[in-house]
Amino acid sequence: MWNKIIFFLVILFFILLSDGILADWVPGYLQNTLGSPVKMGLMMAVSSLVGVCVDLIFPQLLRRVGVRRIASGAMLGSMIFLLTLLSHTWWEYVAILVMGMAVWGIYYELDSFMTQQFVASVAPRDQRSSVWGVIGMVRSLAYFLGPLIGAWLIQWGERVVVLSAMGILIIGYLAFMLINLPQKTSEELEWEEISIVEEIRHWIVLGKRVWPILLVSLMGGVIDATFWTTGVVLNDRLSEIHFSGGWLVSAYMLPFLFVGLVVAKWGIDDGKKRWAQTFLLLAGLSLLSFWWISNITLMLLAAICVGASLSAAWPLIDSVYTDLVARARRGKKHIMGMSAAMYGGAYVVGPIIAGFLNERVGDTRSFAVVGMVVITVSITLLLTTPRKLALPQTEIKTWE
Repeated sequence: MWNKIIFFLVILFFILLSDGILADWVPGYLQNTLGSPVKMGLMMAVSSLVGVCVDLIFPQLLRRVGVRRIASGAMLGSMIFLLTLLSHTWWEYVAILVMGMAVWGIYYELDSFMTQQFVASVAPRDQRSSVWGVIGMVRSLAYFLGPLIGAWLIQWGERVVVLSAMGILIIGYLAFMLINLPQKTSEELEWEEISIVEEIRHWIVLGKRVWPILLVSLMGGVIDATFWTTGVVLNDRLSEIHFSGGWLVSAYMLPFLFVGLVVAKWGIDDGKKRWAQTFLLLAGLSLLSFWWISNITLMLLAAICVGASLSAAWPLIDSVYTDLVARARRGKKHIMGMSAAMYGGAYVVGPIIAGFLNERVGDTRSFAVVGMVVITVSITLLLTTPRKLALPQTEIKTWE
């Protein structure tokens, strides 16, 4: 199992490192180009809105497609996004940005489907939290190094940033060509079989049973979206005041490098939902401290606390989803679609809310307001979540 996972992680690392360079650079580029935090948030939301829309199609379109085909689609989407960004550095048309952000949203959903399907196919139930912990570490390493590489590259210009990200993606593609991943298991699915209305009906049926984990992932995504939008802009502002201020986002990502390993060694099998909700509550409390903090060092410490809490929660959240995917059988791709939609939905509302709060209460207190919401939701979930999320197996068996 671990040999397969290591091969998969080699490909995933280069794809995510390329994306990590862009994830740190794009929000600031959008705000400078469009002229306001709200417009930046709206443009970032375009990406996630498109992602949520394709989540209604992918569970049916990809239900007979293997990891290798999905991975190739993810890399193609990332390359198209890079080409649109490169074009925009010459021709600053909003339409080019909209097209690029839309493709970026499709890439993210393909990446989510690819990883969920891979873990569900190779990891037994009692090792899924460990596998997700290791995957989270590799993902975090890419998103920790990405901003640092991007900050170093920007001194040579915006096009150098984009071209460097493109070169790293090409390295990932070469690794992809050399490493075997699972092929599709059956024939291609025909387009006429896809029904968005039917997919929404499936989501409603499943959502009534699994809503607690959906809400946990939504809140976690909102926190992450806040750091990768308002946090990136705050990061740039603080770096002008003091060199260490430019490490805010990296401080947030730092715990993700090793906390996943702790979770993997912990090997939690029971009570994963409650532990995830508890860690989410701790993340909310850490965010709340931004209301009073003005010292850069304390901000970095608070960001580390948020990152530590969230990096412990994510492997558990993903493991719960993987358990559901494994149990859902015919409904597995619908669970994948819902989980991806929650994270995508967080990146629809998160950047818009963060941009709005930035203009009203300032960038640092924006984090505190998000923290208040997260604390309220976390406490509610801890009091109301059932011990086991039961799936409607009888009805799932009737689905095509």
